[in-house]
Amino acid sequence: MNRTNRFILFLLLVIVLSIPTVVVFAKELGLLTISGPGIKGEMALKDTKAISLLEQYGFFDQTAFVRPPQNLNLEAGYTVTAHLNLDGKVVPFVQMVYYAADQGQPGYVHYTGRLEGETLQHVDEWQVLTRDADNTFRGVMSANHITLQSALITVPAAVSPVVEAAPAAPIVSSAPIQTSYLIPAVLASILLLVGASLMLKRRTVSNPTT
Repeated sequence: MNRTNRFILFLLLVIVLSIPTVVVFAKELGLLTISGPGIKGEMALKDTKAISLLEQYGFFDQTAFVRPPQNLNLEAGYTVTAHLNLDGKVVPFVQMVYYAADQGQPGYVHYTGRLEGETLQHVDEWQVLTRDADNTFRGVMSANHITLQSALITVPAAVSPVVEAAPAAPIVSSAPIQTSYLIPAVLASILLLVGASLMLKRRTVSNPTT
C-alpha cells in the first residue's frame, strides 16, 4: 500500500470515528389496557396483530371532532389506554372512552388524555369512528369474549292519551207514543162510520120510498 492510499484510509477512519453513534429505538403501540362493562378489573391486550389492525383502520386517528349525542349513557363506555414503546420503555400514549352505537352504526370516542412530553395531558375531544375502525374494535372485543352493548339510550315513543268517549244518549223510540195516539183515532173513526151508517138506516126505515 503506497503512501497515498494510506492517507485516504486514514481520512476515512477519522470521518467514521467522528460520526456520533445514534441508537434508534422502535416507536410503536405495544399494549392496550381496556376496562368497562363486562370486564373484571382491567384487560391487558398485548396482541400486536390486533393492535396493528386497529392502527391500520384508524381507531386512534384524532380528527373530525364532533359533539356527543344527548342520549348517550356515559356509564356504558370502555376506557382504552394505548401504550407506546418509547426509547425502550412503555408509556401511555393516548387515553379514550369508547361508546358503542347500535349494531351497524359507528361508535363514539371521547379523548380524555394525550401524551405531551412525558406524561398524559387532559383533553376533552369527541370523534365518530369510521365503520371500519368500529368493526375492527368490535372484532377485537368479541375475540376476547366481550359483547358490546349500545350506549345510546332509546327514548320511548310518546303514547297518545286515551280519550274516553262520552256515553251515548239512550235512544227513545217514538213508535209507542205514535201508536198510543193512532189507536184511539182509528176507533173514533170507526165509531163515526158506524154511527153514520145507523142514522142512514133509520132514515131509510122511517121514510120508505113509494
